[in-house]
Amino acid sequence: MATVSLPTTSQLRAVAADRGISWLTEGFGYFSKDALAWIGVTILLFVITVVLTFVPFIGSLAVQLLTPVFIAGIMLGCKAREQGGEFTVTHLFAGFGEQTGQLVVLGLLYLAGIIALTVLVVIMVVFGAGGIGLLEKLETGDVSTLTNNLQFVLLVVLVIMALYIPLLMAIWFAPALVVLRNASAVDAMKLSFHGCLLNIIPFLLYGLVGLVLSIIAMIPMGLGLLVLLPVVMASIYAGYRDIYPEQ
Repeated sequence: MATVSLPTTSQLRAVAADRGISWLTEGFGYFSKDALAWIGVTILLFVITVVLTFVPFIGSLAVQLLTPVFIAGIMLGCKAREQGGEFTVTHLFAGFGEQTGQLVVLGLLYLAGIIALTVLVVIMVVFGAGGIGLLEKLETGDVSTLTNNLQFVLLVVLVIMALYIPLLMAIWFAPALVVLRNASAVDAMKLSFHGCLLNIIPFLLYGLVGLVLSIIAMIPMGLGLLVLLPVVMASIYAGYRDIYPEQ
């Protein structure tokens, strides 16, 4: 597959705030053209994730490492559709033929970030309100300690959000940058973070609208997710095309 040069951070585009909504509408456009294929991809990805999760020891690890590979395949499918081809269920596995090693490294780096966040939370709990006793009570299902230390719980939540959001920013466009621009995992995460930071206002609007859509999608027994999840995945490609210029 032919690739184009990797943009520098100074070449990234800052788009208008309303583009945050446009990414979702364009994502729906991709979905509507190949709805059955998108639903098939969503169901298959869900099944693969569930099956892997039940594999002892390595299942959950495999999910984390392979998720960027699956997302990259979906990005290749969006690219194919944009160029006049078709989006098919087989695109879910297309990432296994393009930069697979770097995509797995992406998953590893993201997993390392999640582990670091988890360790930080445990440290805060151990040295904060309740200490190890709090952990023991939570394991037994006793949540009264949480309500009695609401300020501390809110502090932990805010710290988690403050640290997870940059990690999410770093991974958001990274699979697309690896598979479509031949970026290394580290370079892709850097560019993804800068692209999101440069467009923080569109992303805030994107997140708010996405939250509302998520609530609506859950109402009919969660069946709306068969539409919303494909729309969100396709919206990643729409945002990527907006922010990262091709020369």
